[in-house]
Amino acid sequence: MNCASTVRTHEVPWHPTNHQSQPTDRMNRIRTGNQRGFTLVELLIGLTIMSVVGLIANTSFRNFRERTILNRAAQVVAADAAMTRTYAIRNRANVSLVADESNQRYEIRDAAGNVLKTRWFDAESDIRLGSLDIVNTGDSLTFNSRGMLVSAFGIIDIGTDSGSKRVIVNGLGRHRVINN
Repeated sequence: MNCASTVRTHEVPWHPTNHQSQPTDRMNRIRTGNQRGFTLVELLIGLTIMSVVGLIANTSFRNFRERTILNRAAQVVAADAAMTRTYAIRNRANVSLVADESNQRYEIRDAAGNVLKTRWFDAESDIRLGSLDIVNTGDSLTFNSRGMLVSAFGIIDIGTDSGSKRVIVNGLGRHRVINN
């Protein structure tokens, strides 16, 4: 039997502590086969995808912002209707919320005509509306000294480009906001 010993050899990878020279040919082959970076086509595709996602996000944010403005305006109108009722009870006199629809504002006035508060919804205010309409006769809601509406109910319609809301005030002065 011939017992020849087989010697296995393996190449030791380069490491700064093994005091061998760096295998430049092998490293150069690896670098040339594995390019780093992006091609122009890949960059253009990435930019296109990012711009489409940005456009969708911008449109969604704009719609969200318009709906938020409309909801906030409806809450402000409802709160001012409640404040009008509170003024009437506290002063023991009729107090009215009177709309000036052409100027996008309304005023809260006492029975003597004194303006207690003015709320603007024009381009210079925090809340901008496209329309403001108090459906009741005389474009006003009037509360008596007991806090009840003089009419059976009151309706205030407000609108923006994104939609409209309706604030309904019942005879007892309770209000609710609905989509119009």
